[in-house]
Amino acid sequence: MTDKQLDPDLPHWFHSSYVRVAALTVLGLIVTAPFVVHGSDSGLAAMFNAPLMWIDRDADARQEFNAFIDLFGSHDMIVVSWQGCVIDDPRLDRAADAVRDVQAQRKAAGKPRLFNNIFSGNTLINSLTSMPIDLPRQAAIDRLNGILVGEDDQTSGLVVELTEQGAFIRRETIPLIQNAVSDAIDIPIDDLIMTGPAVDGMAIDDESSRSIQQYSIPSILISLALCWFCLRSVWLTIPIIAVGAWAQGFMLSSVYYGGETMNAILIVLPALVFVLAVSVGIHLANYFLEEVDLGSGAKAPSRAIAKATGPCILAALTTAIGLASLCISDVEPIRQFGFLGAIGVIVCVVLLFLMLPGFMVIWLHVSQKRGTLQLHNATPPNGSPPKDDQRSVGHPLFAFVANFISRYSVIIRLSCIVAMIAFGFGLTRLRTTIDVVSLLSEDNRVVQDFHWVENNICPLVPIEVVIHFDHDSNVNPIDRLRIVAAIENQMSQIDVLHGTMSAVTFVPSFPRLTGLGSTIRKTVFLRQIEQSRDELIESHFLAETETGEAWRISARVKGQAEFDYGQFLDSLQSKVDFVLSNAEDAGYEGISSSSTGMLVLVYRIQKMLLKDLFYSFLTALALVAVVMVVALRNVPAGLIAMMPNIFPTLVMFGAMGWFEIAIDIGTVMTASVALGIAVDGTFHFLKWFIQSIKNGVSKESAIKIAYERCGGALIQTTIICACGLMIYSFSGFLPVRHFSWILLMMLVTALFGDLVLLPALLAGKLGDLLERTGESLATLTTPVPDPDSTSTPDQHSKSH
Repeated sequence: MTDKQLDPDLPHWFHSSYVRVAALTVLGLIVTAPFVVHGSDSGLAAMFNAPLMWIDRDADARQEFNAFIDLFGSHDMIVVSWQGCVIDDPRLDRAADAVRDVQAQRKAAGKPRLFNNIFSGNTLINSLTSMPIDLPRQAAIDRLNGILVGEDDQTSGLVVELTEQGAFIRRETIPLIQNAVSDAIDIPIDDLIMTGPAVDGMAIDDESSRSIQQYSIPSILISLALCWFCLRSVWLTIPIIAVGAWAQGFMLSSVYYGGETMNAILIVLPALVFVLAVSVGIHLANYFLEEVDLGSGAKAPSRAIAKATGPCILAALTTAIGLASLCISDVEPIRQFGFLGAIGVIVCVVLLFLMLPGFMVIWLHVSQKRGTLQLHNATPPNGSPPKDDQRSVGHPLFAFVANFISRYSVIIRLSCIVAMIAFGFGLTRLRTTIDVVSLLSEDNRVVQDFHWVENNICPLVPIEVVIHFDHDSNVNPIDRLRIVAAIENQMSQIDVLHGTMSAVTFVPSFPRLTGLGSTIRKTVFLRQIEQSRDELIESHFLAETETGEAWRISARVKGQAEFDYGQFLDSLQSKVDFVLSNAEDAGYEGISSSSTGMLVLVYRIQKMLLKDLFYSFLTALALVAVVMVVALRNVPAGLIAMMPNIFPTLVMFGAMGWFEIAIDIGTVMTASVALGIAVDGTFHFLKWFIQSIKNGVSKESAIKIAYERCGGALIQTTIICACGLMIYSFSGFLPVRHFSWILLMMLVTALFGDLVLLPALLAGKLGDLLERTGESLATLTTPVPDPDSTSTPDQHSKSH
């Protein structure tokens, strides 16, 4: 058959509008592809993760931390060690000198400083055992236990404190340290043990970028194969996957061109947008294939688009609402995730509606040309088109399941409600985590080095307490040190806290201030303090401020320890308050305290994540419920219809609470996302149920028709998206791995809610309400154009 012979069967406006629009859209994707690829690569290359940057500049926690940095310098440090490294190892001095040489070379070249201080266990021991401190060696070692000397009193290492610039350009700083130390002590770089916030951050950057670079293409290929297997048409599969793949790059490049920095939270956004694009595309394609099976012939694309427009647009709207609800977050990357995700959903839906109709027309042309399809309009001899509920389609199994659910709907409803209540109580047990151990897999070298240093030398998570003395404070220098020492002693009684360091660490032991010679001893001690003052300031344990003096107490907590951060910080504050209260009772005035450090920031971020999960989901739930009520034109029906959409979140996050699975940055967004995904299936199922009710069938028959019409598409969408996400479960970046698993299970749970709980509700009160509503879902049941009444009856042959 020639193209000329095809013209009578395909109206000219089909060819000139749908295909032409699709061609222009494809051309647009091709033209923008180089910019998308460049933006994606540049965005990934600029990956930078730092929890401090996740908090608003105006937040109290960040302002307190910034004030601490202004007083005492950068908090970032790198610990370098190696197997067999002990206090007296002469290689420690050579390593320290080599790093100092790097600093000197940069200074000579006019480059900015990268390091503040460079010291080792050996240099600290020598300082403490020399004049004026003059401690016995064992006493000096005891002071450094849990700071830079291990519990065996031998194992030690080198500490390099980074400047703010050194921490920011860590990709340059870390190799400089590695090469300098390796060359100085003649040990391969791979044998060095290095850890610290900068090292951890760079590892997180690398693993999160690698997750996209290594797994996005396999995910696309898996989805492509499954999509073709389900649709059996390359003309329908290619545009769906092409839009999904382009949308992934569009999300990454949007971060770059928007002037933002890619981070670990945004890294899961491309995979999410791909899943949503595939979901919408599968529904559109199935509406079209169903029309072909029903004999709509040349009218199949227009009928499919007319049917799909309402539910797809409402589903996209609710999904965008779910994502946009994350914009209320106090964590900047989560706000970016919600905003960009909402835009990505809308863009994908628009592109699919522009592209797929043209490819549907091409599919019809190709099928007719091959002789596998005869194009006729589906109008019977009497000139009246058959109603959708009068045309058979779907697998017989759907009819059986529909009848089963209708028969046992009461039991199913009650069981699901009980399950939602039981899992709902698990939400009260949810906890969050963002420490390095929770972000990288245990086989990552950085995590192994982190554990080695914590087990053999010192804990690595810092907590900083600052004692402020006003200018008009009546506390003399010796008593200031005594107050600092008393607070440090109280802090050491907290079980999870190991190793404290302050100005007290670097001054002689307190003299006895009673008895003969007390005045002389006091005078000598005051002179020693004054002599050490410049050294204490240079060591960043004492700072002069506009209002007085600030004395720093630095402590460390094990990052791999399991404890409640909130209880720990409360206990810490009570210890500090106890000492300050005693000082106040003794008549001292002008003393205050503050606490900050990475542990405080981590705790604040964890609280924000949990709050974000709760409030963003409630916001999304309220907005989606409004959309549902408006769409159904019935308030009780809209609220009842929300149950299948709440079901996945309650079950999944409730189970995580009961099984004490911590929420990380990869899973906190999935609640709002799951709500949007679940609503997608709900709208499609309700569309067919209500349309069938309007055509005069019973509730039971309407449920069966809804199963037959959209059950297959919902199952296909779940299988394709779940298998496409599965590949990310091999990622070494745990938030991506957890995101893939949680979203995968959310998809399956949402499918259960749409194909089990929703029909059970429709068989009961919800179905009765919708029966009485009648024309309530006009937006979901867009009238389908009547086929040409002069056409012959459908005589097509099934080809897909």
